[in-house]
Amino acid sequence: MVTFDATSREVCTVKREVTSTPLQALVLLNDPQFFEASRVFAERIIKRKDNLKEQIIHGFRLATARHPEENELEILVDLYNSQYQYFKQNRDQAYQVISVGEKPRDKNIYSVQAAAMTMVANTLLNHNETYTKR
Repeated sequence: MVTFDATSREVCTVKREVTSTPLQALVLLNDPQFFEASRVFAERIIKRKDNLKEQIIHGFRLATARHPEENELEILVDLYNSQYQYFKQNRDQAYQVISVGEKPRDKNIYSVQAAAMTMVANTLLNHNETYTKR
């Protein structure tokens, strides 16, 4: 909690400071609990919508409470496609990604698809608008 500037809870704080540090990004990108949350979030995104753009728009809206701009959507679609190609060629890496955490993975979702969307979901959860209240 200290990494995210939470108070010690020993005294009342009216307003928390708003900061964004490299250490926060490191925790959000690499912590096993956050990565597991990304995987579960990815599974939710995949199950809700049928095509890739709709899935990413849905995930973006859940994470940030707004629609993505066209360039943001394009970047996330490109990220998904590049990760999909990578995991298709490196299935052992895909299985490593989708096996992080205690919650069992959804075996009805193709492992390569789940791994690629996990990387997109991890990016969404690491988006400044997702974890910083303005």
